[in-house]
Amino acid sequence: ALAGEVPAVTGRPFRVALFISLINPKAILFYLSFFIQFVSPEYPYPGLSFLILGAIVQVCSIVYLSALILGGKYLAEIFRQRRRLAIGSTGGVACLFIGFGIKLAVAGL
Repeated sequence: ALAGEVPAVTGRPFRVALFISLINPKAILFYLSFFIQFVSPEYPYPGLSFLILGAIVQVCSIVYLSALILGGKYLAEIFRQRRRLAIGSTGGVACLFIGFGIKLAVAGL
């Protein structure tokens, strides 16, 4: 490994991701401030409401991220098989970024 390089975590990626999510103070504060509007103050078990809302968010997140992973894997396989398509797509994206950079440069004048 190179100096200053962080070693990759290979043991339990899901457990590590869950731990990072659970100790992320910005996400915790956001969800508390967002969920509070959906919890009735008269309900005798507000903790249960937060738990259900949190579970719904986690299920939606798992589905969304799984779709991104599977879609990315599918696209990577297509680009591995069709090198010209990969080169053309990379060139197209590069042209878009150059165009955006030019647009930003011209807008500042």
